[in-house]
Amino acid sequence: SLVFHLGSYFHLKVDGVTGQQCTYHEILERSLKLANRFHRLGLKRGSVVAIASENSLQFPIVTFATIMLGGTILPLNPSYTAGEMAHVLQLTKPWSIFASSKPLATIRAMRDRLPFVKLLVALIPPRTECPADAKLPTLDEFFDRSPLHSLTSFTPQPVRLKEHVAVMVMSSGTTGLPKAVQLTHHNVMTVMAYQAEDPRYTELPVPIRVLGLLPFYHVFGFMLSLNSCLNRVPMVMLSHYEPRLFLRTIQEHRITMVSLVPPLMVFLAKHPLVEEYDLSSLHAVLSGAAPLSKEIEDLVRARLPNARTVRTGYGMSETSLGVISRVNDKVGSVGKVHKTTYVKVIDLDTGVPLGPGQTGEICVKGPLVMKGYLNNEQATREMLDADGWLRTGDIGYYDEEQDFFIVDRLKDLIKYKAFQVPPAELEDVLLSHPKVRDAAVVGLPDEAAGELPTAFVVLQPDTEPITEAQLGQYVASKLSPHKWLRGGVYFVQEIPKTGSGKLLRRQLRQTLQKQKAKL
Repeated sequence: SLVFHLGSYFHLKVDGVTGQQCTYHEILERSLKLANRFHRLGLKRGSVVAIASENSLQFPIVTFATIMLGGTILPLNPSYTAGEMAHVLQLTKPWSIFASSKPLATIRAMRDRLPFVKLLVALIPPRTECPADAKLPTLDEFFDRSPLHSLTSFTPQPVRLKEHVAVMVMSSGTTGLPKAVQLTHHNVMTVMAYQAEDPRYTELPVPIRVLGLLPFYHVFGFMLSLNSCLNRVPMVMLSHYEPRLFLRTIQEHRITMVSLVPPLMVFLAKHPLVEEYDLSSLHAVLSGAAPLSKEIEDLVRARLPNARTVRTGYGMSETSLGVISRVNDKVGSVGKVHKTTYVKVIDLDTGVPLGPGQTGEICVKGPLVMKGYLNNEQATREMLDADGWLRTGDIGYYDEEQDFFIVDRLKDLIKYKAFQVPPAELEDVLLSHPKVRDAAVVGLPDEAAGELPTAFVVLQPDTEPITEAQLGQYVASKLSPHKWLRGGVYFVQEIPKTGSGKLLRRQLRQTLQKQKAKL
């Protein structure tokens, strides 16, 4: 019933790059045709269907067709290297793979090592011919060959909501090989129910038209795409990010709500290109996937005066998206806990629950928490205790009004002598400097001190140069001595990030190690 609710003749999903569009009723009809074809080809309850693709109008069709038959949808990053793709496919063993042009060559090259893949389908734009040597069916051909003519003749397969896995999303793999996060039908339905009642959607003073920029292979973008279909929210989606395309799409389609990650919030706050476009249609700017600094939030508010709702939230792949969201204007907070979800803060050493204003590790329990990691009991036990509490690895606290604040990632904390230094705090200070466009801080190994806070900085273009010493003094004027940039400042062209906008601190640490080896 959840899937069939999306049948609307009027609400549109639009490809902002090609201009192609379809109604949600058309998505439902095509999903039914594909599900019928899947059924005849032998897809069974629990079968995994992978989709390695950029954002496209075809993405939700494959998703809903899979879920209708009780299968598990597996969205994959189309930019995976051959090694990453091989690891993910061997771990998840999909029955079928739908791949766009970019990852298709990678997958075909390892096809003989994937005996479990019974069906490989090319996801290419409609009316585009598949390469002659590919000899692969396309999604369009599946529609054309399907004998289904009546939407009422198909019955979705029953599932156990809290047991059967609807979707697997891959962890970012920033600290190792990606793990497959198993989210049940109940997890997904809970997210959709929360978003249907979210005041950030329901109380918007203008008709909602959202931008689908975040990658659909990431839990943030995936759930937003599902929400746009199931809760009938018109969406203009983009297959890739390019600054002018991003801004032009907001302007031309009169987008009223955007969901972004902090690096894009920094872009909106600081980049001179923003002044060239009319973004007055934006009434809500939402941020997630990583902490957002007060300075950047204030700058976005100042630059987008019609955006009265500039809010952030907190969640992760293992919690199906957000478990905490802000519906007030308490800048710096990620908000309050969703109903039916429980959150506690525990002492880093003893595990004892802490009270208001005390900083510790955030733990979550409730209907949004994952089933576990696929074929990885050890990692599951490390994250989930016997009582169902998920240890997030994030450091934070809550105040007397039960609003939560995120300080940093436990694994990212820099250990300077006896002090714990949150790199996000230093990054916020650096980003508050008018000449800094982007910044990241990691620890430089040091025999005497343990680690020295070290910054990588991208400067604003066309500004007077600033020296390492000047930036170091700027940080020192705002933070206590153990947080000073004793490891130095490196000026770079860009900060490495994942597709969802998370900093690749491991890559920055490797850069430091190489620099140190040269000395």
